[in-house]
Amino acid sequence: MNPDLSKKAIKKIESLCELGCAQVNQVLEKAGKSDDIEELSGFTKAEMSMIIDELVEIMSVYDEDK
Repeated sequence: MNPDLSKKAIKKIESLCELGCAQVNQVLEKAGKSDDIEELSGFTKAEMSMIIDELVEIMSVYDEDK
Protein backbone atom coordinates (compact mmCIF):
# COMPACT_ATOMS: atom_id res chain seq x y z
CA MET A 1 0.00 0.00 0.00
CA ASN A 2 1.20 3.49 -0.83
CA PRO A 3 2.92 4.94 2.27
CA ASP A 4 1.64 8.42 1.37
CA LEU A 5 -1.98 7.42 1.95
CA SER A 6 -3.63 8.95 5.00
CA LYS A 7 -5.31 6.75 7.59
CA LYS A 8 -8.63 8.13 6.37
CA ALA A 9 -7.83 7.06 2.80
CA ILE A 10 -6.73 3.60 3.91
CA LYS A 11 -9.97 3.17 5.86
CA LYS A 12 -11.96 4.25 2.78
CA ILE A 13 -10.11 1.70 0.60
CA GLU A 14 -10.77 -1.03 3.15
CA SER A 15 -14.45 -0.12 3.46
CA LEU A 16 -14.91 -0.11 -0.33
CA CYS A 17 -13.20 -3.48 -0.62
CA GLU A 18 -15.46 -4.90 2.09
CA LEU A 19 -18.44 -3.99 -0.11
CA GLY A 20 -17.12 -6.32 -2.81
CA CYS A 21 -15.66 -6.33 -6.28
CA ALA A 22 -18.78 -4.94 -7.93
CA GLN A 23 -18.69 -1.80 -5.77
CA VAL A 24 -14.95 -1.30 -6.34
CA ASN A 25 -15.37 -1.78 -10.08
CA GLN A 26 -18.21 0.76 -10.07
CA VAL A 27 -15.92 3.33 -8.41
CA LEU A 28 -13.16 2.57 -10.91
CA GLU A 29 -15.61 2.89 -13.81
CA LYS A 30 -16.68 6.33 -12.56
CA ALA A 31 -13.02 7.32 -12.27
CA GLY A 32 -12.38 6.16 -15.83
CA LYS A 33 -15.20 8.37 -17.07
CA SER A 34 -14.04 11.29 -14.91
CA ASP A 35 -17.46 11.24 -13.25
CA ASP A 36 -17.92 12.55 -9.73
CA ILE A 37 -17.14 9.78 -7.30
CA GLU A 38 -19.56 10.20 -4.45
CA GLU A 39 -17.75 7.55 -2.41
CA LEU A 40 -14.58 9.66 -2.43
CA SER A 41 -16.10 13.04 -1.63
CA GLY A 42 -14.14 14.73 1.10
CA PHE A 43 -10.78 13.76 -0.36
CA THR A 44 -8.44 16.01 -2.32
CA LYS A 45 -7.81 15.27 -5.99
CA ALA A 46 -4.36 13.93 -5.05
CA GLU A 47 -5.86 11.62 -2.43
CA MET A 48 -8.55 10.46 -4.86
CA SER A 49 -5.87 9.65 -7.40
CA MET A 50 -3.88 7.62 -4.87
CA ILE A 51 -7.03 5.79 -3.73
CA ILE A 52 -7.98 4.96 -7.33
CA ASP A 53 -4.43 3.75 -8.05
CA GLU A 54 -4.55 1.54 -4.97
CA LEU A 55 -7.95 0.10 -5.94
CA VAL A 56 -6.68 -0.61 -9.48
CA GLU A 57 -3.71 -2.45 -8.00
CA ILE A 58 -5.93 -4.45 -5.65
CA MET A 59 -8.34 -5.40 -8.44
CA SER A 60 -5.48 -6.40 -10.77
CA VAL A 61 -4.98 -9.44 -8.55
CA TYR A 62 -8.45 -10.64 -9.52
CA ASP A 63 -7.88 -9.93 -13.22
CA GLU A 64 -4.77 -12.14 -13.18
CA ASP A 65 -6.84 -15.08 -11.93
CA LYS A 66 -9.01 -15.10 -15.07
